[in-house]
Formats: sequence, structure tokens, C-alpha cells
Amino acid sequence: MRSIPATLPILFLCEISFLLGHGLIMTLLGVRMSLEGFSSQMAGLLMSSFSIGFVCGSYWLEKRIRAVGHIRVFAACAAMLAVTAMLHGLWVNPWAWLVWRVFGGASTAGLLMVMESWVSGESTNENRGRVLAWYMVISTSSLAGGQWLLNLADPATMTLFSVTGMLFALSLVPLSIHRIHGPSRTTDLAPLKIRLRTLYQRAPVGLVSAFVSGLMVQAFFAMTPYYGQEIGLSTAQTAQFMSITTLVALVAQWSLGRLSDHFDRRKVILCMAVIMAIAGVVISLAARVSFVMLLLVACFHTAMLHTLYSLSLAHTNDWLEPEEIVAANSKLMMWYGIGSIIGPFSASLVMQVIGPDGLWIFLGAVALTLAMFIAINLHGARQYQPDVDQEPYVAVPVMETMHYISELDPRHEPQQLELDLQLEPLAFPEEGDMDVTHDRRR
Repeated sequence: MRSIPATLPILFLCEISFLLGHGLIMTLLGVRMSLEGFSSQMAGLLMSSFSIGFVCGSYWLEKRIRAVGHIRVFAACAAMLAVTAMLHGLWVNPWAWLVWRVFGGASTAGLLMVMESWVSGESTNENRGRVLAWYMVISTSSLAGGQWLLNLADPATMTLFSVTGMLFALSLVPLSIHRIHGPSRTTDLAPLKIRLRTLYQRAPVGLVSAFVSGLMVQAFFAMTPYYGQEIGLSTAQTAQFMSITTLVALVAQWSLGRLSDHFDRRKVILCMAVIMAIAGVVISLAARVSFVMLLLVACFHTAMLHTLYSLSLAHTNDWLEPEEIVAANSKLMMWYGIGSIIGPFSASLVMQVIGPDGLWIFLGAVALTLAMFIAINLHGARQYQPDVDQEPYVAVPVMETMHYISELDPRHEPQQLELDLQLEPLAFPEEGDMDVTHDRRR
């Protein structure tokens, strides 16, 4: 911690409190919806509404940060989350919950935007990798820890909603009692724009994998607690299942990422998709054997699932110029967001027809479709050119994230354009005769 900017430990304390509450309410809502007898279709619709709020908030609140500053937006979003968390317990109604989830999604986007832009703004080229590592570990462990808090009280009561609201409110304290300002530099870079069609032509596997990642990750987080209750898991088992499968991702991110540094990342993603497709079928059978067997097979599935977006990001960046990274990653995040809206509701429709096992059938079918797309792409597309080298893999947090995280990537450093001025010898050049060469070598 001594090697990172002084304001970041304060911000990380806020992050821990916020993500403990976020992890708790994600699992609590799924469990409570099952206890209240909500249909799987309504459960999926409620969770998709969170993603709708998240996508809308990520656009609107970015302007508010520029207008009023990081700390004010953080305070407003944390207060809104605390209120909506307790409203879930005070008024148990699916249509009211749908409204609360939209506001909760927008507020979550605001908090993440503040934290990631702040962390990025306080980072330098020298410490960017260390800062991202701290952010990654704190994010994943706090998210998993929040799911363990489900064991503190009966999910059928108001208590856990109150605990969630208190955690959101406590995230304000570190910022409030320290005399600090927002990030020392802004993150308003001037990235080179890249069209969606161009991005797809360069890295179709990366773009499609980002969409599929949003589809599957949000379906998993939204519907797995509901699934656990429907198949008869206890509250403690549901909390254990969610937290362990989330923590597994922390190890898988680095191990699978390092593996992808030595192979064509498309082939690594293909293998991951095949494993997820197989696990989607086996999990349903494992659940009938024992909870331990269910947890073991699910860990194989989630290790691949939670690493998919990071690998799609790394693969895409291999085909980009440095100044294109921020703009391209924003487009990947947009497609991740679209997938996160579609995923929970689509999974719930399959569960409505097949039953609880429909969640894993849905995830397995999506993974199989991705595997088929990559196989076709590998067969028909060009292979890596000799002058295109894979950049080192960088892990990305499991939870929802913003495009600001790309600026923490050690591969993304401010680029200076090199201008070579060549003048005609023995003569003063006429206007327009000056040859300006823009060197955009990697």
C-alpha cells in the first residue's frame, strides 16, 4: 500500500463497504424472491431492470461527475443505494422492486464510475499495475464476503436489508472524515475513435465474447440464488455457493490469463466455452448427488465464466493501436451491458419452461453457441500475422465495471505522436510540400 497514492487507501475502504453491501443484496434478493413465491420470469425481469438502470446511469452520471465532482456524486449514489436497499424490505412487491432495482443499478454505476475514474486519475505509468492488482483483489474478495453475510439473519425478515443499507451508508464515512479532493488528474483523454464495424472486423471473437460474457455473468449472479432456493439449498449453502464460486474467479483470472499469454487467445476462449457447455449439463446431474459435487462442478464453470470478459478484452487489445484502446473498450463494455440486460430475463424464461435446471441449460447452450462461433472464425479467418504480438494479460474485476478500468491497464500508457519533418534539400519548401509522417507502430 505504501507504493500507491495516499488517497487510494481511503477510497478502497469506501469500496470494501460498498461491495460488501452489493454482494449481500445480490444474493439476498434472489433468495427472498424464491421465499416470496415470485415466478422465475418475474425474478429475471427484476434482475434485468438492474442492468437497464446500470447502463442508463453510466451515461447520465458521467456528466454529473464532470459538473459537480467525484465526492458529491459518490455521496448521492451511496445514499440512494441505502434508501433503495431498505425499501426492498419495507415494501415487498415485485413491481415496486422493479423500480428500486432500476435506481439501484444507476446508483451502482455511479459509484463504480467514481471509484474507477478516481483510481485511474491517481495512477501513474509506474504504479498502474500495482494499483489494478489491489483493486482486483479488494473488489473480488469484498463481493464474495458480502455473500457470506447472508448467514447473519433470516432472509425472510427486514434485518438483512437494513444491514445492506448500513453498509452502503458506511461507505460514505471514509470520504467524509478526511480532507481530500477528487483525482489529481482527469481521465478525459482524447482517444482515437474506432467504428464498431472496424472493431468487429479486427477482433470478432473479442466483441462477441464480451456480449456473451454479459449475457452469462449477469444471468449467473441474478438467478443462481433463486436456483439454490428452488432446489432446496439452505440459506447458508446458497451463501457458501455464491461466495466460493466468486473467489475461484480470483485464482482463475491469473492462471488462465497467464496461459493465454502463450497461446492464441481465441483457442483458449474456445476451450473455456467447451468446458462451460459441458459443465452446464453436468451441474444439473451433480446437484442430485450432493452439495459438494454441485459446488465442485460449478467452480469449473464459474472459473471460465468470470474470466471470459478479461480474455475478450485482452484479445481485442492485441489487435488495437494504443490510442484506440479506450474507445474500443468502451464499445466492448457497451455490448457487455446489452448482454447483461438480456441474460437474466432470458435465463428466467428457460427456467419457467424447464424448471430450476433451466439456468444451467441456458448457460451451457450460450457457451456452446460461442464455441461454435469461435470454431468457425478460426477455420475461416486469418491467423495471427507475424508483426502482431499478444500483449501480457491483465485481469479485470468480476463484477460490473466501467470503461475507466482500461486506463488502469499497464499496457495503456499515454502515447505521444512522433512527427518526422522531411524538407527538400537546398530549397525552401512550398506550402503543402512538407511530408508529415505519423508513426503508429506498436
